[in-house]
Amino acid sequence: MSQAITINVSDALYQQLSRAAALFRQPAEVIVLDSLRHTLPPLFEDVPADYQDDVFPLLAMNDQQLLQESRRVFPSADWQRYESLLDNSRQGALSADEQQALQNLKREADVLTLRRSYAAVLLKRRGYKIPLPTGELQPA
Repeated sequence: MSQAITINVSDALYQQLSRAAALFRQPAEVIVLDSLRHTLPPLFEDVPADYQDDVFPLLAMNDQQLLQESRRVFPSADWQRYESLLDNSRQGALSADEQQALQNLKREADVLTLRRSYAAVLLKRRGYKIPLPTGELQPA
């Protein structure tokens, strides 16, 4: 099933759409649908439930805050500890405390990855180029 919507666009945007449709030899509707598929942000519900509380605050961040979030890195010492615990885990040599530490570090890494990714998606959705190599926000 499909739904129809009607939108008003500026003459300039309509001309751009018409040129793109002609260039790709596709109906304008196909160009619009493809554009929507590629630009709509992921639904918040697509974020795993265990991580939604960690990702939700990004929705209220401004562009600069999102840029900072998209560049966060996992601390080197934590990463080394994670790898060490992971190696020991493969050998079956973890105490209960070490198993808990490994789970905690894995969750921290997962949260960081999700937040960085979601921040990048939000910035892209706001019209910025991703990746942002200069450290400054650059409009697309």
